[in-house]
Formats: sequence, C-alpha cells, structure tokens
Amino acid sequence: MQYRILSTLSLLMLLAAAALPAQAAGIKCWTNKDGVRECGQTIPPEYSQKAVTEMNDQGMVVKKKARAKTEKELQEEAKKAAEEKKKKRQAEERAKQDRILLYTFSSVDDIKMVRDEQLAALESNIKVTQKRNEKIQGDLDNRIKAAAAAERAGREPSASLQKEIKSLKDQIKSNNKFIQEKRDQMKQTKKEYSDKIERFKELKGKS
Repeated sequence: MQYRILSTLSLLMLLAAAALPAQAAGIKCWTNKDGVRECGQTIPPEYSQKAVTEMNDQGMVVKKKARAKTEKELQEEAKKAAEEKKKKRQAEERAKQDRILLYTFSSVDDIKMVRDEQLAALESNIKVTQKRNEKIQGDLDNRIKAAAAAERAGREPSASLQKEIKSLKDQIKSNNKFIQEKRDQMKQTKKEYSDKIERFKELKGKS
C-alpha cells in the first residue's frame, strides 16, 4: 500500500514538472529605453536587438547575447577590414618586389649599370627625335618662305602648300611631345633606381 502511494506521488511530481515549461525556459533580462533593467519570460520586440542576459530558474546566468551592431558600427568595421586587407596586400607585394630585387641584382653596381643603360636608351631616343625635328623645321621654313613669297606677289598660297605647312607643324608638335615624355621617363627611371638602390642596401644590411 505504501509503495503504491509513493509511486503515485512520484508520478504526480513528474506530471507537475512537465506542466511547468515556462520555468524551464529561464528568465531573460534586458535594459529598456529609460535605462531600467527589466526581466521576463519573453523579450518585447522593440528590445530584441538589445543586449540580453538569460538566467535559469535558480538565478544563474546561462547565456548572454550582445546587442546588434548599428549601421554605423558595421560600416566602420567594414572600412577597417578593407584597410587591413589593403595593408596586407601591400606588404605581400613589397615582399614580392624585394625577392625580385635580390634575385635580379647581386650588387649596387649592377643596379647602376642597368639604370645607366636605360637612361642612355632614352637619351638616344631624344637625340634622334631632335635631329628629325631639325630637318622638319628646315622643310617648314622653306615652305613658309614660299607661302610668304606668294603673298607678296599677290597670290594666295596653294592649298597643297598650306596643307604641307600644317602637316610639318603637327609633326614638330608631336615630336616635341615625344621628347618631353622621354625626359619624364628619365626622371622616373632615376627615381625608381634610386629607390631600388636604397632598398637593396637595406635588405643586404638585414641579411
């Protein structure tokens, strides 16, 4: 008889525990818009993105959820991540260029020799183009004289003569642009190889 009573009580206790799911769910706490801490079984929708602390029925913290990040915070994180990625890519590229530099040259004199060869080639291009311009300028002067003579004689220079004058002027202008580009390349080459020499010295000093 006593065994039956105990079994019945045990069964009733199990049924009672099963009938209280809300307690098993635990208590959730958040901070409302006034900065006041509130707790309950369910989080109000307007606070669902806020930081939440969940406790069991014994008052022990079992879970913490951080608040959702703002749009500004997400943008700042994305910007920071992009900057870090850029720095990493630059560092990798620098390391690659360093390996190429050390593999290509064995001394500072080697670097200077290649630099001087490139500068000499550019200088040669400039001189050839300047010589070409001198010839074109001579042809242009002769045609300008012919046009002036025609005007003094009361005649308009022929269309072909005027066309030749324009063509020669355009050639000189184009050649001058080419010469300036080569001079700019010479400046860039000097700067580039100056940097190579300094970097080469640094790398050799570290090794």
